[in-house]
Amino acid sequence: MITHVQKTVETKNENDLNFKLQEEFQLGAEKFANNPLHQKLKQEVDIRKQLNFVPKMLFFVMGFKDLMQLVRYENPTNDLEKSVNTHSDEDSNHWEWYLNDLAFMSGQFKNASSVDLITDVWGDSSMEVRETIYSFSRYIKQYTDPVARMLMVEVLEITFDKFKEALHPALKDADLYSQLDYFGKMHQETEENHSTGISDDEIAELTMLLPEELKEEMIPIINHLFDQMYNMAKNWAEA
Repeated sequence: MITHVQKTVETKNENDLNFKLQEEFQLGAEKFANNPLHQKLKQEVDIRKQLNFVPKMLFFVMGFKDLMQLVRYENPTNDLEKSVNTHSDEDSNHWEWYLNDLAFMSGQFKNASSVDLITDVWGDSSMEVRETIYSFSRYIKQYTDPVARMLMVEVLEITFDKFKEALHPALKDADLYSQLDYFGKMHQETEENHSTGISDDEIAELTMLLPEELKEEMIPIINHLFDQMYNMAKNWAEA
């Protein structure tokens, strides 16, 4: 028989875990917003140097396409699984825009040949980029719960929003915002028309919906994924 005291303690523990998980999102977003790549975008005045990281994104963007397939439910049985699939449907084809932008800007990069690009993508110096995709892939496969998967997707969504906030002013200053698909206006307007979005309230709701037995496990996972995104951005800043 569960006593009143035990129930009170369990409720407090659950609230504490909810708060800690929400805090991981807040702190992770704040840290990522101030990563070295974003600092470079704000400080560097030469647009060619600002965009040197673009080829180094190739593995991440193509890997993101695979993540959006891995996260899906073949036969969704509830609204949460359907919501995960909606995220996947809305984001799965953005890689095509990236390739368009890469081709459009290829003349600006010192190592623009296909051999140089592939060598850089798979080189030792780009390991942090690949590890980011590997980390997300590992956790998505490990956790089949739709709320857990949605929280992982939210890490990607939040960090990309912070990335756009840092990048778009530089593109607008260089009159490139309307000319680029993935990095510019098309992607932004498409995101604004998506049926799914990001907000503190949504994160709070998801943390409450997450099964109790997963909450403590998810805290270090979200922390790790935000850290990995930061490390990847730091790697891109060195391009």
